[in-house]
Amino acid sequence: MATAVPQRIAARLTGSPWFWSLFVAFAFALPLVRSFARPLPATPPVHGVLPAFALQDQYGKPVTDSSLRGTLVLAEFVPASRLAGNPTPLALLQKRVRNTGQALRLVTFVDLAPGAPPLADLAEHAGAAAPRWTLAGGDLAPVEEAIRKAAGGRADVPLYGYLVLADAHGRVRRVAAPTTVNVDELMRDIGLLANMEGL
Repeated sequence: MATAVPQRIAARLTGSPWFWSLFVAFAFALPLVRSFARPLPATPPVHGVLPAFALQDQYGKPVTDSSLRGTLVLAEFVPASRLAGNPTPLALLQKRVRNTGQALRLVTFVDLAPGAPPLADLAEHAGAAAPRWTLAGGDLAPVEEAIRKAAGGRADVPLYGYLVLADAHGRVRRVAAPTTVNVDELMRDIGLLANMEGL
């Protein structure tokens, strides 16, 4: 007899439309509450600013610091001889960043040693097509100096293989050495910055 009372109460509750309305509302609200309670990842810190520079792309058009503003930039430094060989870090990352649309531009700063092939030939070999992926050649000294400073490295440290992430205002947010590149963290930072900038 004692168990009959709880059973009757349970039957009344489960038979009530109000019960099921509250149950469904709670089931949907719980994940939302958890997502709001979860702390957001920290915004990537600013390590420096891209300096003024004037280069040329694979089509002979100017590439300047101001022309890269308004979008995120993921850049690398590569000697021309490396572009003519195996895929560069950006080439390997193309598939991972394809869903970023116009929010992200890929830029390869190419060290054009004497006798190097034209940028157009190097771009064709690498599969780089503007505006998504720009090859930029010319006087790289100002850019290299700024990135070395942002990375906290010595002036004689080669930048080949480094990946540099800059925000839409030209501020350097991440400088990753070849041995410490964490692609998942890089993609997280790209997503955070794109949302923050409204891109």
